[in-house]
Amino acid sequence: PIYPQPSALRKDIERAIADTQPLFPPAATVACQGVEGAYSQLACEKLFKHPQVMYFKTFESVFSAIENGFCDYAVLPLENSTAGSVKEIYDLMLSHSSFKIVRSTRLKVDHNLVAKKGTKMSDIKEIFSHPQAISQCAKFLDAMPGVKITACENTAAAAEAVAKSERTDVAAISSYNCVELYGLERLAADIQDRSNNYTRFICIAAKPEVYPGADRTSLLVTLANKPGSLYQVLARIYGCGINLTKLESRPIPGSDDTFRFYFDLEASVYSPELPKLLGELESVCEHVCYLGSYSETV
Repeated sequence: PIYPQPSALRKDIERAIADTQPLFPPAATVACQGVEGAYSQLACEKLFKHPQVMYFKTFESVFSAIENGFCDYAVLPLENSTAGSVKEIYDLMLSHSSFKIVRSTRLKVDHNLVAKKGTKMSDIKEIFSHPQAISQCAKFLDAMPGVKITACENTAAAAEAVAKSERTDVAAISSYNCVELYGLERLAADIQDRSNNYTRFICIAAKPEVYPGADRTSLLVTLANKPGSLYQVLARIYGCGINLTKLESRPIPGSDDTFRFYFDLEASVYSPELPKLLGELESVCEHVCYLGSYSETV
């Protein structure tokens, strides 16, 4: 993709501020990965009062839904306080440039072991869930030796699969919403390793929307593979007095030695420091991609 020069970028940001409605929309068509009962749906309901959720099998399909105009917004998990970053989302950001982050939220994630009614803990021979959920419940699962742990695409899809299965020796790790939704029974509650288990979700749109109060900014930059290139960026962030809250590096597909870096900055879109920083980064980065300025819904 072609990245705009900082002067053009500054105009784009100012235009986005001018064109964005003063209030975040209460209702919209929103893409989520998984099936009904997924944590992405819960995050979506936290961001929108009346969302019309459309479910997609893969995260790739969610990005495509935004690019092709099938949905107004999409909600995607970015990182978890226990299991860390969702690497797949960062990798998809590299290959899908037609999106902007317009909001974020943190969702407390309480995992449950669910199974068909009448199933006992001693019956279980296999547990299904998403790899992130499996990682977040490692201690609980370690205490169940001999039980097969099988990864699948989504926690709610795991619960749905258990409900539809003819087997009576299977269970799923999912949200409590899935119990009533799929006619299951909760065998164990709050099985995650940490009680303060949060997942951060981002809300993306096809075009930049900058709502009042936007105090976070995300960037994706490409750096030359040479000594001090990352330091040059960090020094400029520090020099502008901006707090860096997230740094993630991902290899560029097809390149053995070039990385892109994702930055989350505590930088208000209205501050003079942000355009100053964007202007300085152009001189030390091969490419600078502005991913959006937004606020986080608590």
